[in-house]
Parts: sequence; C-alpha cells; structure tokens
Amino acid sequence: MEVWHNLDSVPYPEKQLVLGLGNFDGLHRGHRCLLDKMVRYSRQEGKIPGAFLFYPHPQQFLNPASSPKMLLDLEKKLELLDRLGIEAAFVIAFDGSMASLDAEEFVKTILVDKLKVGGVFVGFNYRFGHQASGTPEQLRSYGERYGFAVAVIPPVFVAGVLVSSTVVRTALESGDVERAQQLLGYWPVIRGVVAPGDSRGRLLGFPTANIATARDVIIPLAGVYAGSARIAGRRHTTVVNIGYRPTFVDSREIVIEAHLLQFMGYVYGESIEIELFKRLRGERRFESAEALVLQIEKDIQEAVAISSQAGVSC
Repeated sequence: MEVWHNLDSVPYPEKQLVLGLGNFDGLHRGHRCLLDKMVRYSRQEGKIPGAFLFYPHPQQFLNPASSPKMLLDLEKKLELLDRLGIEAAFVIAFDGSMASLDAEEFVKTILVDKLKVGGVFVGFNYRFGHQASGTPEQLRSYGERYGFAVAVIPPVFVAGVLVSSTVVRTALESGDVERAQQLLGYWPVIRGVVAPGDSRGRLLGFPTANIATARDVIIPLAGVYAGSARIAGRRHTTVVNIGYRPTFVDSREIVIEAHLLQFMGYVYGESIEIELFKRLRGERRFESAEALVLQIEKDIQEAVAISSQAGVSC
C-alpha cells in the first residue's frame, strides 16, 4: 500500500481511484463493511481502492480540549487498512485551510481536481466541508455533477447496537474489552515502546515491561488484564496492569506494565503490541508484598487459561 501525505505530489494514476472517506477511528466492523464493499467494487471496475483520511483527527484541531482519545495510532490504522486490501492511503493534514473549504469546494478541489476519483464510499452519517455542513445526499448530487459514483453504506449493528467509535470507546473506558472485540472485529490493542521502570516487578519475581504509549490514544479502564504481547517477532501470554500502583507508590500518572510469560531478554526501546482478552480484576492496594505476589500468581494462572482459549501459547 502506498501512503501519500501531500496531495500536490500524487501522480496521475493509470487507473481511477475509488476512495473510502472518513477518519476510520478504530477500523471497527462498520468501517470494515464499507471498505470491504469498496475494495470489491474497485476490483470489479478495474479501479484502485483507496482511503482518504485526515491526521490529526479534525476534532483534535478544532476542539483540542474536548477531542476524544483515538482508538488506534496512525501506524496501526495504516497496517489494518493494508490488510483490508487498500492500495493507496491519503493521510492529509487537517489545518485551517482545509477546515475553511465548504462542501462543494472540498469535492471539486480535492476529490475531482487533485485525485480525479471515479467513485467514493461513505457511511450513512458522513459529514464533510466547513462546519461539517456536507451530507451524503449532497455528496450524491456532487457525484452526478462531477461524474463520479457515490455509495452510501447503511449502519451496521452488532447484537442490536449500532457500531460506532464512540460505543467502542465507551466499552474500553469501562474495561469491557470483550465487548470492544465484538464491535471492532479484533482484540483491542495497546501499542508502545518499552521504557525503563523502577524494576519493582523484577524484585517481586515477576519482571515487567513498562509501556510508553501515544498520548492521544485511549487507555482502557485501570485494572489487570489477560492478553498476548508481540515483541521481537514473538508472541507471549501476558498479564497487564494498567493503573497507579497503589501498593507501593500510588503514581499520579497512569502506568502500563506487562509481565510477559517465558520471556527473557533486554527489551528497552523495543516496540511492543499487546492484545487484551479480558479484564481480570480492578486495581487495588495490598497490605503486603507477599499478598500481592499471591494475587499475581492467580492472575497468571487465569491469563494462561484465557490465552489458551484465544489460541495463544506462552
């Protein structure tokens, strides 16, 4: 998949583009339905399936104080787009000049003049242009005017619930990673880099990797989770603690610590990705290090059982 960050450098393609439009935060089942249909259509029509998204998210530019945390960082989003068959991704900066374009200007200037689209696919609630004034119905009329196809994908429901990034975010904020998985179509992930810690886990006999994550990506509710970590090309069953470590330090900032089973090695600076399978319990203060160790041993046993059900070995 080719990724473009500057529309002025996009070469004129031999085949027309068909674009999925949207931020695709989380690439949940609704997004996947849209993109699957777009990829199939593009291949049937001999066109290039692509995705057009803004980065940062428009709300991070327009309302930074109240902008929600993202479900995925950009790198992971592009990785999933590639897996879905997207051949060209246009990741365009959202700034003042972009925000000032009205709905028709966005279509004419960006989609028609610069990208020469042959078609676009959008969700039923897609909005575009200055102050989000453009609607799917307007987009259809612009498609007729400028000569490109428009497909509007209806809402997707899972167990009677409309799938949306907001609903996924709510599930993660309550620690319900199993519910989030149903809506996403994949296990929710924590991604970051292993950073130095205070080595307290190692002193207790359970060495942990401290994970530094992107500040604009959501962190699930504090607690202990069963999961699987991918690091240095291998997977390991993992117990993840998200919280403030009240037994020892009661940190002011949330800390993510992962105990990787059957892992030995120097990992500082390594990239790590953790899939979360289940929240085992909330974080709590223990009266002694010995009591904490006994609980960690129970957490590990439960995590191993859950990971084996998920098809992950130590």
